[in-house]
Amino acid sequence: MLGSIAFQLIVLVIIFAFITYVCVFADPETSDVALFCNVALPSRILKWLERILGQKHLDRLSTLMEHGFQLIYLVVVLGSWSIVFTYGYPEIEKSSYVRSYHQRIGYAVFVACMASWHCACHIRPGNVTAKTISLFDHYEYDNVLYTDKLCPTLKIRKIARSKFDRSSRRHVPRFDHYCGWLNQAVGERNYRWFLLFLTVHVFMCLYGTWVMASLMYGEILDKDLLNATFFNAASGVEVKADFVIVFHYLFMRHFHIGGVLLLMLVMGVTLGIFLGFHLYIISLNMTTNEYFKWRCVKRWHKKERLKYMDAMKNGTTVKKFDSTLLSPQVRDGDVGCIGTSAGEPPSAVIADDVILDPGPMPMNIYK
Repeated sequence: MLGSIAFQLIVLVIIFAFITYVCVFADPETSDVALFCNVALPSRILKWLERILGQKHLDRLSTLMEHGFQLIYLVVVLGSWSIVFTYGYPEIEKSSYVRSYHQRIGYAVFVACMASWHCACHIRPGNVTAKTISLFDHYEYDNVLYTDKLCPTLKIRKIARSKFDRSSRRHVPRFDHYCGWLNQAVGERNYRWFLLFLTVHVFMCLYGTWVMASLMYGEILDKDLLNATFFNAASGVEVKADFVIVFHYLFMRHFHIGGVLLLMLVMGVTLGIFLGFHLYIISLNMTTNEYFKWRCVKRWHKKERLKYMDAMKNGTTVKKFDSTLLSPQVRDGDVGCIGTSAGEPPSAVIADDVILDPGPMPMNIYK
């Protein structure tokens, strides 16, 4: 039984590490695994569903699934809090290691959690139209990611750092990304609320992890479990306690609390990494959209630089750097919470029939 529990934990850690790598760190343009999971697999699933359901029913399912992540959020968060209120609070009342005032703090954290999510879901990111364009036109064009041109969908001038969001059919100023948990884009007017949502949930998960772990630790001390002797019902043998045995005992005795503890720990670490990423790009005055597109520009510059150096070694004729002739063109693909979404990853494009000196790496004027 203990070996089975340990094996299950190892499998969960491996799955979590794999999902984190694919969704957060891997780039679909350089990683075959990320390309398959983020692009090829979703595309195949959509084609499979289209053959089974037909386009009409698939469209209806897509409309329903627009709120799918929000429903998952409510099920997970409300379900976890119901377990905390039902099973965790009675243990707090009995514990000498977790004070009763944490119950009142828990209610406040719950209200803050739901309020921050509600605000982040309903406060709009802004909408650039012919009438409102002057309200959002704050930035000059960098002529790398943003150039003075018309939005092909709305036929209005595409201001710098903006992007048309296909889900909401809005042209979002200072577009950051589309968030499925909020079912809307994150942009100029709601980015601060998105950060508040993230911060509150990171605190909620880490605080909840500490409280639940303190309850478990308190029981270990009160019952001196690390020095206890346990009876293995399967083998009929008495065994001395160790960390794994005590963990298994507490997890089975407080199964609901243990499940919520593991969930909050995993989500706290994941959301903490995500919040850290956003604080990092804030320090660079960048958006998620710009961060991933600048990675494409850097790959483009490295590729063209290598082509140029090889040509110089081989004595091939090259054209000198000319900023009016040579500039990366970056596709305006969809950007979600974990980067470029399936179907149209942004990438720098340049013709392969001529070798050019790429010159210095383009500068990000918004830093």
